[in-house]
Amino acid sequence: MKFLAEELDISVSMVSRVLNGKAKEYRISEKTQQLVQEAAEKHGFMVNEVARGLRLQRTNTIGLLMPDISNSIFSMIARSVENTFRRNGYSTILCDTANDAEVEQKALGLLHSRSVDGILMAPVGKETRYIKAIFDRGFPIVLVDRFFDQLRVPYVTSNNYQGGYVGAMHLIDHGHRHLGFIQGIPDSKPSSERLRGFRQALQDCQLPFDETLVEGSKFDAEDGYLSAKALLERPDRPTALFSCSSIGALGAMKACGEMGLRVPEDVSLIGFDEFPYASLLATPLTTIAQQTGALGESASQMLLDWLDSGKPPAITSRVFDTELHPRASVATRNPS
Repeated sequence: MKFLAEELDISVSMVSRVLNGKAKEYRISEKTQQLVQEAAEKHGFMVNEVARGLRLQRTNTIGLLMPDISNSIFSMIARSVENTFRRNGYSTILCDTANDAEVEQKALGLLHSRSVDGILMAPVGKETRYIKAIFDRGFPIVLVDRFFDQLRVPYVTSNNYQGGYVGAMHLIDHGHRHLGFIQGIPDSKPSSERLRGFRQALQDCQLPFDETLVEGSKFDAEDGYLSAKALLERPDRPTALFSCSSIGALGAMKACGEMGLRVPEDVSLIGFDEFPYASLLATPLTTIAQQTGALGESASQMLLDWLDSGKPPAITSRVFDTELHPRASVATRNPS
């Protein structure tokens, strides 16, 4: 900065203010701003964000942990989060935890070592110890999509119970009485709440709930494939399947094809989560859509409010309703 100041015959502080985005605050003319920026570009000058962060004790960087970025629900949330923070002058470091609690724990340590200002994450599995340790030290952290009842950590999520209920009722309204359920991670909040809504719909329609018709242990295509095969190989196979994730529903579609079963003529199918190509499949998939943009933006704003105020947000949770997108993968069936 001293070199640029001497070359332009202005003060070092003026160069600093321009390069640190404070020109308007100090009423520096646009002409001077342009001269400083052109000189900085000519000489390959870049602000050392690490050094500035050490000086200001703030890096304007956020850590973002997603369980599986190849899953469209998380990629869409991540896009919304990054856009929101970018508009507010923050950079984002994205970590894909691969649905692995050990990877997640190491990623949290990595982000701490990089001195991020806060962390926004969709947690993996049931482990809460290291998340609680961060929160108890007063470090800003907000959860999105998945959360834990036993933690006071702020979170933003979808009304998974409502989505499970609406999806099951859609199948029942189309004459289905023998329903299979493909769950995700069994004790995760999204999976357990979707199953709870599913069960309540059966109960409200005076239909029995059969625990042996629940399969699955992950939110992925392979698990959806294996779970669907297990359900459809039964002598009393279900006439419809409700998958806790749309990526699992794609695996279920593959299983149906290999078994010579047609969707929806032989088996109707619903997936939880909208994704870009759901309506473009040979048999367009009925989905329960989450408000991914709203989830990401709301969680980001919650974290931004914490960073601005220096204390956790007053409103520590927010829940967004889901929406049924009916398509051709559900057929009307004679209840008899």
